[in-house]
Amino acid sequence: MYKIIIDANVWIKYARTKDIAPLLRRLIIYRLQPVVNSYLLAEIFEALVDNNWMHAADASKVITFISKISIVTAERATYQLSPDAEDNYLLDLAVQNNCAFIITDDTRLLEKKFPKFYIHKSSWFLKKFPL
Repeated sequence: MYKIIIDANVWIKYARTKDIAPLLRRLIIYRLQPVVNSYLLAEIFEALVDNNWMHAADASKVITFISKISIVTAERATYQLSPDAEDNYLLDLAVQNNCAFIITDDTRLLEKKFPKFYIHKSSWFLKKFPL
C-alpha cells in the first residue's frame, strides 16, 4: 500500500462533478491510501460551500467520505519551501507520512522539485493508474 497526498483542488474537482468513482476505483485497484489533515478537509468543505457548488449538508457528506477512505492525521509544521505558504502543510504531510507522491493541479507547486517525493498533475495520475 502506497500513501499519497491528493490536494484539495483535485478532491474538489471530483466532488463538483458528483462522480468521485474514477478516483476511488484507482485508489482501491492500486492500493493507494490518501493522507489528509483537518486543514485539507476544511479547505475542501469551504470551497464547495463558498462557491455554491454544494450545500453544507452535501459538502459534509463529501468530507465524511474522504475521511473514511483516508488516513486522517496531523502534521508538524516544518516545511517552508512551497511557492504558496498555505501549501506547506501538503509537503509536511507527504514527508512525515512517507507518501510516494502528491497529486495536484496547482501549477506553482508542480514547478517545484523535492528530494523525498514527487508532485504530479491529476492527468498524470489518471494515465499512470488506468482503469
